[in-house]
Amino acid sequence: MRTTRLFRLRCRAFSTALLCQQAIRFTLCTALTITTFNILSPIHRSIDASHHRESEREDLWRPRMEGVAGFIADTFSKSDVIMLQEWWFDDSFAAIFDEATGHLFHRITERRPGAIDGHVRDDGLCCLIRKSGKLEPVSSHQVSTAPTRISQLVHCRERGGAGRDVYLANSHLSFPGHADPFINDQRQANEAKIIIDALSTAAASAAANNNRNSSESLQIICGDFNSNSHGSAAMLCESNNYVNCASAAAQQMLTSVGGRINLGVTQCNHLGEHVSVDHVFLRLNKPKSNNDPTAEPQSTTTGIQTNNRCAALAMGYLDTKGSRILNVQKENLMIEGKQVLSDHRPVTVAIDWPRFVVEGADASGRCNNNFTLPLDPLEPAWGVIQ
Repeated sequence: MRTTRLFRLRCRAFSTALLCQQAIRFTLCTALTITTFNILSPIHRSIDASHHRESEREDLWRPRMEGVAGFIADTFSKSDVIMLQEWWFDDSFAAIFDEATGHLFHRITERRPGAIDGHVRDDGLCCLIRKSGKLEPVSSHQVSTAPTRISQLVHCRERGGAGRDVYLANSHLSFPGHADPFINDQRQANEAKIIIDALSTAAASAAANNNRNSSESLQIICGDFNSNSHGSAAMLCESNNYVNCASAAAQQMLTSVGGRINLGVTQCNHLGEHVSVDHVFLRLNKPKSNNDPTAEPQSTTTGIQTNNRCAALAMGYLDTKGSRILNVQKENLMIEGKQVLSDHRPVTVAIDWPRFVVEGADASGRCNNNFTLPLDPLEPAWGVIQ
């Protein structure tokens, strides 16, 4: 008798779910793709024991940079945003990239300040935004994270009338050069906190100024952290409900998880160490909802854990409506199998961020029947019946 009753309840709930689904029109666009890549600037690459730089030899840096630019144009032509670290502010260098990628991407750069006021360094950060992609640039500015260190904050918006906002922080944290590992770790954590606070403030300010408080947005921190996912910088991002995309994608494929998972080696640094330091962290900000444990406050600027992190969030499921990390991959970098393009591997993240249009919804876009799609793709639409 109990089994029959449960079956009837399931059937009734299934019929209700079908009716709810008919009241919802939604489009699952192809994934939003973000790539981060430290291209190894010629001014930083040593070519001999005397630490002469590659930038001193055009016959060396030009072929490599032509290879890097061509590789980006060929491999990442479908990436919506490409964040580059160690961009060289040299006219000939920029011309190489413009020739290879100018027809595909808008280019926005931010230059690092020098140690002396009024002076600038020869390198910085660069954001490429695909001209035919899903996002259009709104603004870019830099925030100081440490002496001569910056993060590039880029505000983008989905193409179309009422596009949602995407806020990206192109980041390059300090190299752990101090003899004390604890000092290195804390320095990077301080830089990460500045980036988290600045990104949250920028998003909150833009939303308030444009009366977009009811609209959800993506916040993305990516780049070369010079530390792995166990470092304090990465853990601080996660404590503020940013998802480590590489770990989330890996955990989705595992039946049991034994701690954080690295994507694998993404750099062989100048000390000969094989490390995993190139990360993409993602947070979905939307109006606070009492029945959605993944919902974020509009602004989190304290750097303190918000205590609403759940297992689904750690696995890359960003809400109960299908927003999730789809895939993370890295590329090998060789010219004809011989010459290395960079000491870093680029990392690309694919993000499914569907837009739902609800028939009969109120002005805020809420569905009157309070229907949501299942969080787990294997979970029935009506939930688990006890």
